[in-house]
Amino acid sequence: MVAIPLGIPEDIDNYFYNRERELIQLKSLIDNLKYNVSNQILLTGFRGVGKTFLLKKFIKTLPKNILSCYIDISKIYGMQKAKLTEEEVLYCLLEEMNESVKNHGKGLKKINHSITTLLKKINSQDYDFKDAGTLLSIPIPQVNDNYKKLSKFVLEFPQKVVKASNGEIKGFVIIIDEFQFISKLKSPESFFWLIRSFTQEQDNVSYIFTGSTSTTSEMVEELNGISGAYGQRMIQLTISPFSEKETNNYLKDKISEIKFSKDGLKRFYKCTRGYPAYINSFCNIMNNDKVYNEKMIINEFYNKLDQIAIKWIILWSSLSKEEKEIITTINESESLKLKDLNEKIDFSKGTLIKYLKKLKNKGIVSHIKTDYMIEDYMLSAWLKHRKKEDSYYPL
Repeated sequence: MVAIPLGIPEDIDNYFYNRERELIQLKSLIDNLKYNVSNQILLTGFRGVGKTFLLKKFIKTLPKNILSCYIDISKIYGMQKAKLTEEEVLYCLLEEMNESVKNHGKGLKKINHSITTLLKKINSQDYDFKDAGTLLSIPIPQVNDNYKKLSKFVLEFPQKVVKASNGEIKGFVIIIDEFQFISKLKSPESFFWLIRSFTQEQDNVSYIFTGSTSTTSEMVEELNGISGAYGQRMIQLTISPFSEKETNNYLKDKISEIKFSKDGLKRFYKCTRGYPAYINSFCNIMNNDKVYNEKMIINEFYNKLDQIAIKWIILWSSLSKEEKEIITTINESESLKLKDLNEKIDFSKGTLIKYLKKLKNKGIVSHIKTDYMIEDYMLSAWLKHRKKEDSYYPL
């Protein structure tokens, strides 16, 4: 048996593969911060394609004069027990920016100390910070639960750090992962517009938004659609699965102990579709004392599908009864128009549309032209397999 990490390993360089082109694209866009040009970026790609892995590698390549911070909105959402607030997102953002300032060195030590003190006040819901007054020329929140002052302080902070460094810092990169969870806020569209209102006046701050959401989702539209906050002005990069050749080379380079026949290798690619997450999870249940042919791959895939598709099984358990019904109904027909889907499900049209929006934001359902379909092949394959084995879909 082999053991490939399914999350983000500490030794990220050892498992980084074949994303040099995307890495160069990101680095060239962020490099412009040194020339007072800030690019705002939307990184898209299906669940399991390696977006977070790429960004973690990207952070490691940044020069010392470019600070960075990374927040995962899904983790914040989970920690807040599914009650996400703008204040909590801003708090976590300030906390991570402050950590970056702290790690930079002595030159920013005073700023780090002041922000650490402020964070303790905010965390205890005590915004009374009268002794400081301002920090980096930004008024410090002094009124309990004053969202307007808090947002101004946090979102002005990265640009102010650059200016206060006297040329030592050239830019600040802020990565917001799983941004689709911003839909859990009371007014996600307003939150996007709030961020944009600051970034359009900042020459040394770049945001990178990424998440496992459909490219046709409401959240993508609210962020970078024609009438969205950024009005299609964000630079959009798409991370694609590995091609068949890239998958074969990845296996040879990183998991050479697993052997395949020619037809077995082709079938392995058909089963994983070149998604690194599925390649790794499949390899973790294979043995290195066999040569896998096509028949063996098929048998192994379906016998261990619950392990290979573990991320989808976890997500499935979090879905509502209504969401599961919509997914399985679409899956039965491969794709359905809204009218046809509505006829098969006993929901009002308004209720159906509401749940479809949620499923698109979660990267489960996509809407191509007039048809709704399951966006991820592995979820569709797992559902069909469970239906075949158990005579009913998983509850």
